[in-house]
Amino acid sequence: MDLTAQLASLWNWTPALILVMARVGALFFTAPLIGGPFVPTRVKSLLTLAIGVLLLPGLTPVLPANLPLDGRFLLMLAQELATGATIGFACTCIFEGVRAGGELINRYAGFTAAENFDPESGIGEGPIGDLLLTGMVLTFLAADGHLHLIATVSASFIAVPVGAWSMSPQLLQVAAVGTDQCVALACMISFPVLAIILMTTVAEAVLTKAVPQINIMFMSFAVKILLSMLVLYAGMPAMVAFMGASINAIHRLVGSAIVAM
Repeated sequence: MDLTAQLASLWNWTPALILVMARVGALFFTAPLIGGPFVPTRVKSLLTLAIGVLLLPGLTPVLPANLPLDGRFLLMLAQELATGATIGFACTCIFEGVRAGGELINRYAGFTAAENFDPESGIGEGPIGDLLLTGMVLTFLAADGHLHLIATVSASFIAVPVGAWSMSPQLLQVAAVGTDQCVALACMISFPVLAIILMTTVAEAVLTKAVPQINIMFMSFAVKILLSMLVLYAGMPAMVAFMGASINAIHRLVGSAIVAM
């Protein structure tokens, strides 16, 4: 067994491993769950290295070997980082839509006083937004979405070869569609609670006009909080099913982004 020849062969595949790790690492640093600042950088780096090493043997037919470490390699490295970040952005859009829907409920249901600092987003968030985001994360893990995400990254090397990323008009359209789905998801997931709050506000206005002696503002916040919690409790099964459908939207958006690249 020629150890020198084996080490030379491993060294020849080192640039290809770096490119694989660049795409996987960009995904891990931008995707939900593990892309937030609360996950240590060391953990992300070790996951990137481990998954890159596991993916490399199966990707050798589509990866270039003996790449020179020159300006072309740096350009390909930047393209791989952009590819992983694009896939991570497509995943994040749906999660941020669920979070934004919870924040709409927080704002109009009277949970503003219960906001706390969220180290992941860097802003203050209320309990409903955290609850819905946690439910989305658990649904994503229960559906093995994290495994499908890793499989998608592996398959992306065939659909988008190394160095093939480009800022095409189709990719910009996918980004616009992802943003649109984020806003639409936030509106749909918060609509039942916001509708009840709107009807409650109209009823309070009519009652205040009819009987001015009643201090409606004294009980308004408590009534809105109680009604919003009842609606959330009654609609939780449907909301979980809606989150499951949102995972399918993640797969479609990621697939569209890969095709556009």
